Amino acid sequence: MRRSLWLPFFCGSAIAADPALTIYNQNFAVVREILPLDLHAGANDVRFAGASAHVEPDSVVLRDPTGKHAFQILEQNYRSDSISQGLLLSLFEGKTIEFEVRLNDGSVRTVNGKVIRSGYVLHYAAYQRYGAQYQYSQNVSGMEQPVIEVDGKLQFSLPGQPIFPTLGDDTILKPTLDWIIHSGERTKFDAELSYVSGGMSWSADYNAVAPENGDTLDLAGWVTLDNQSGKQFDHAHIKLMAGTSTRSAHSRLDTT
Repeated sequence: MRRSLWLPFFCGSAIAADPALTIYNQNFAVVREILPLDLHAGANDVRFAGASAHVEPDSVVLRDPTGKHAFQILEQNYRSDSISQGLLLSLFEGKTIEFEVRLNDGSVRTVNGKVIRSGYVLHYAAYQRYGAQYQYSQNVSGMEQPVIEVDGKLQFSLPGQPIFPTLGDDTILKPTLDWIIHSGERTKFDAELSYVSGGMSWSADYNAVAPENGDTLDLAGWVTLDNQSGKQFDHAHIKLMAGTSTRSAHSRLDTT
């Protein structure tokens, strides 16, 4: 999403209920949002399915901005492998499901096939971390090729369109942050969630109109925001930053 706005470089102070974005001209942003927590005494499972698709997991901070509520994060996970055909096949490995096969005459028949190997391997993060050699090894290993057993025989392709009986217990529809949070007592408050996300940038353009006579001119500035993060931020309060910066510390240092 690209959007052009006429606005000053620093917008007004943020309202607590609305998201706040500090967008850097180096293709990333610091996102701050309010996450209501209703914790009971002991361990709590908390899920947030509103994160962008380009979260940097090591930048995530969940805190009480007032400092009045004590809690401890025991575990934090970021899941970006949202539901797809390949992911569901991997969850049904070792099980038999139905496949719809379209025949040459246009009719459809159903066959049962056992998913021996799904062919689903989530590579993106691993490619970034381990580089081209890892990618090459994965490609030559053949793990991306599905193996389905139909009528006691193996085939290295899907016999048809898979029909899944259920989503499965471990599937997600959107990129998700999960926590296990320990609280010493029952408490309810608005926590602040902040993280660094890729996929956002901005640029500025200026138009100058000068009269034929005189020594004054009109100068208009436009800021173009480019949001390719996979999430729409409605009513967001925006701050724009330019210059060289270090990404890893932003979510902790940018608390304005």
